[in-house]
Amino acid sequence: MRSEGYTIAGEPRTSGDGYFESVVLDPDGNRIECVYRKTANESKNKARQETEIESIPPVTLHTERLFLRPFEERDAETFFACCQNPNLGNNAGWPPHRTLDESRRILHSTFINQEGIWAVILKDTKQLIGSVGIIPDPKRENPQVRMLGYWLDESYWGKGYMTEAVQSVLNYGFEELRLSLITATCYPHNKRSQKVLKKNGFIYEGTLHQAELTYNGNIYDHQCYYLPGISQPTPEDYDEILHVWEMSVRHTHDFLTEEHIQFYKPLVRKHYLPAVELFVIRNANGKIAAFMGLSDELIEMLFVHPDEQGKGYGKRLMEYARDKKHMDKVDVNEQNEKALQFYLHLGFQVIGRDETDSMGKPFPILHLQLPEANTGDRN
Repeated sequence: MRSEGYTIAGEPRTSGDGYFESVVLDPDGNRIECVYRKTANESKNKARQETEIESIPPVTLHTERLFLRPFEERDAETFFACCQNPNLGNNAGWPPHRTLDESRRILHSTFINQEGIWAVILKDTKQLIGSVGIIPDPKRENPQVRMLGYWLDESYWGKGYMTEAVQSVLNYGFEELRLSLITATCYPHNKRSQKVLKKNGFIYEGTLHQAELTYNGNIYDHQCYYLPGISQPTPEDYDEILHVWEMSVRHTHDFLTEEHIQFYKPLVRKHYLPAVELFVIRNANGKIAAFMGLSDELIEMLFVHPDEQGKGYGKRLMEYARDKKHMDKVDVNEQNEKALQFYLHLGFQVIGRDETDSMGKPFPILHLQLPEANTGDRN
C-alpha cells in the first residue's frame, strides 16, 4: 500500500472510527504499521481511479425482513445503545462508545453521507440493528474491488439478519455496480462473522498474520476472504473461452487423445458455446479464469483454467447456478474422476448413465442431480 496522499495518524486502529490500518515504508525502508485518513490533496493516481468507477448513490435496499438505508441524524441514540456494548467492539476492532456525543461524532464522521454504507433496519419495528457496507479496499488498488464490512447489535445475533443484509449488498455490488471482486476480513475469534461470509459464498484466501494492533493493545491476525464477480460474456469472448476449455481438458481429460480434442474443439466453438447461456469469472488481470454453460434445465459445462484451479471459482459458479438459476442437474464424463468427486462433494447424486457421449463416442456420461430437499431458491 503506497502512502502518498495520506498522513500518519497515531497508533494503528481499524475503520470503526474513520481510520484505516495499513503498512508503509519510512525513508530508510523500515516497515511502519500505521493508520491514515485521506488528506485534502489526494494523489493523482487515486483521483484517476475514482473516475473509473461511479460513486455509490444513496439507494435503499430491501430484503424479506430488512431494509437498508443511509444513516441519518435520528439514528444517534440507537447507534450509541448498540456501540457501547464491549462485545461488539471486540469483534469489530473499535473501543466501546462511552457517551452519546462520541457516538454522534463517529456517526457523522464515518456513517452519515458516506457512500456504500447502509443502516440495517428491521421492517416490522423500524429499529436500527446494525450496519453493512462496501467501501474501497485500502489494500487493493483495482477500483472495481470493494471491501465488505458489517456489524450487528448483539440482541439480534444468530437470527440470520446479517446474512440476509450481506446478500442484498452483494447483489447490488455485482449486478448494479458491476464489481469484479468483493473482499472481507475478520478476526480468527469472530466465528459468527466467518459464518456469515461462508454462507454467502466467500472463499477463504489466507491469514494475514499480526495484521492489526487494536485499541486495547491486542495484536490480531486477519482472516481474508474474497468473492469474485460473475458476468456474461459476448461472442467476442468465445475464442478466449475456447482456450480455457482446451487448457482445462488437456489438464483433466487424460482419457482423450489429441485426435479427440481436435474433433471436439470446432464443435465447442461453433455449436456448443452459442447454444448455452454462458457465465464467466475473470481474474485480477481481466482474463477469463472459469466459465459455465447452462441450458434450460441442465448445467451443460463447467471448466476452470488449470492455473486458476483450487481458488473456489468452480464452486462459486455452481452455487450461482443453484441459487440464482435454480439448476439442480449436471452431466459429467465418468472417466473424469476429479470432476465427479467435485460434484459429489457439492451434494449431487448419480441418477443415470449413458454408455456414450452425445456424439456417440465411447466416453460414458453420468447424470447427476441434487436431492429434492436441496433444490429451489436458497437466498
